[in-house]
Amino acid sequence: MLAIIGQIIRQLREENGISPEELSSRAGISAEKLSQIENNETNPSLRVLIRISRALGAKVGTLLAGKDDNHKAAVTRKDDVTGNPTFAENEEGRNGHLSFYALAQDKTDRHMEPLVVEIAPNGSASVPELKSEHSGEEFIYVLEGEATLYYDDEVYRLKPGDSIYYNSVVPHFLSNETARPARVVAVLYTPY
Repeated sequence: MLAIIGQIIRQLREENGISPEELSSRAGISAEKLSQIENNETNPSLRVLIRISRALGAKVGTLLAGKDDNHKAAVTRKDDVTGNPTFAENEEGRNGHLSFYALAQDKTDRHMEPLVVEIAPNGSASVPELKSEHSGEEFIYVLEGEATLYYDDEVYRLKPGDSIYYNSVVPHFLSNETARPARVVAVLYTPY
């Protein structure tokens, strides 16, 4: 998956006549980070993927699955959502406790990004000052364990079977303050 994302980003950037410097500026990331992503040297975080997709005028799903739209149904089997995550947050001090498994990767014309997210225990003291914020909406449904959503000044503690739907432009941070891992289904909608 990593090689495909970098290749698609480079291809879309070149097709649109955008220099690496211009794309990194538009996306708010360093030129070095963009180079690492395009050269398959690092896993981009979801936050970075959203920024790059917006800067390219593309859907996040296009970066995950390829350029060509199709209208077929996409099936993801249970065994496809185990093992190596599609991508993980790897920025120090921000969301390093989250691993993402993309669902419906074969559906390239999607407007939503469905994911299974594993949340490693990270304790209550690790909520960063800089929470995620981006245009769009998110829906979270807790499968296993407990999840805590810090949403602006509010705190929502969620147990299995609980769900929450929110505007992702509001600063937010998903946490697991227990000693056991948690799994949620997250559906993101990010307009471009």
